[in-house]
Amino acid sequence: MRKLLLFLLASVCISIRTYAYSDHRFHNVDSLETVMAGWTAADIAAAGETELKSVANDLDDLMYGFVNTNSVKCEYYARMLLGISQRMDWYESVQSASKVIGQIFWAKEKYDSAAFYYGLAMDSIEKMTLIEDGADGFDTYTQRDKDDALSLMYGTLGNLYSIQDSTELAMEYYSKAGALFDKYGWDSSNSVLYGNMGTTMREAGRFKEAKEYALRSLEYAKLAGDSLLVAGSCKGLGGLYLEAGKTNKAIRFLNEANKYFADHEDEELLNRIESLDYTQQVLELQKKRMLAIISLLVAVLVLGGAIIHSQKRLKQTARENSEFSEVLEETIDAIRPVRAGNEPVLKPREKEIVDLISKGYTNADVASALGLSQETIKWYKKKLFATFGASNSAELVRIVTDRKLF
Repeated sequence: MRKLLLFLLASVCISIRTYAYSDHRFHNVDSLETVMAGWTAADIAAAGETELKSVANDLDDLMYGFVNTNSVKCEYYARMLLGISQRMDWYESVQSASKVIGQIFWAKEKYDSAAFYYGLAMDSIEKMTLIEDGADGFDTYTQRDKDDALSLMYGTLGNLYSIQDSTELAMEYYSKAGALFDKYGWDSSNSVLYGNMGTTMREAGRFKEAKEYALRSLEYAKLAGDSLLVAGSCKGLGGLYLEAGKTNKAIRFLNEANKYFADHEDEELLNRIESLDYTQQVLELQKKRMLAIISLLVAVLVLGGAIIHSQKRLKQTARENSEFSEVLEETIDAIRPVRAGNEPVLKPREKEIVDLISKGYTNADVASALGLSQETIKWYKKKLFATFGASNSAELVRIVTDRKLF
């Protein structure tokens, strides 16, 4: 999870590169490789500044063109770019190439090597900050560009120290990044950052601080208007409260996350499965607690304390939990891949519902007959419509009758 947050943080911050990065996706990396193959070390050593700028642009495109597909080639071109940029004192290019090499070592869990290249990147950024309003001979940048580079490296160093359990150093760098994000109103970046801070405190066993940072992550996600970040923050808070044993708060945040992931199943299947797993754990914990409560109540009743209201409440809670568990199990089954050639079948509960529908029962009638809520009946009907390609109840009954499924 920490690595995922690290690269998400990098993706929302990495706007500093002004000279070619935005165009690398439109370049054919194979063609660029062919061009670069024509440059020998001697050619590069003898090239003038104008030629080197062209070479650096191509190397930059190749570096980022391979960053997600081929780490070996990415590192090779990043090192070439780093050598030219160090020779020409192109500070922004030095920090960009150094950062990418550091990320490659991070992915290999070689944290000392990653720290070394992050250090090179920070040194270059510090040199950039000494240049007012302008350029280092190749790159051109503003104060915002400098702050952008600093915020990215602060967040990256925070992640590095966090994974090495240097909590205080991690929080120091996270705080520096957050201050810069606030300066420019980068709410999405702050949402990710505070999520990292919450995770760091959670792993350090400091629940109160973890909760505060996680809630701030949610606040920034809402400010940014990013529904995916909101869902991710809710899922994180659900997991945090689950770990703390606060099931009511956990289920409240998980329900909100599940609602989003259910509506974006094609894009967020893994997040949905993780969120449903948290939900199932909450339900299991609630059931265990309920059993303990029931045992206690039985003991009290044996002693002569019959408390009817509590019994009714427990029965209602048991029914709701049972209904929720049934829907959850159906949902998990539904998102598992269906083997080719398998004919859809009706489960016992589905047969009961289709049978009552065929008799003209309304949603309210079906819910009453089966002891379920109307929302649950609506959910089952929606699932059945999707499974059998029906657009209404009558068509559903006709299809399952024709297939002799009940």
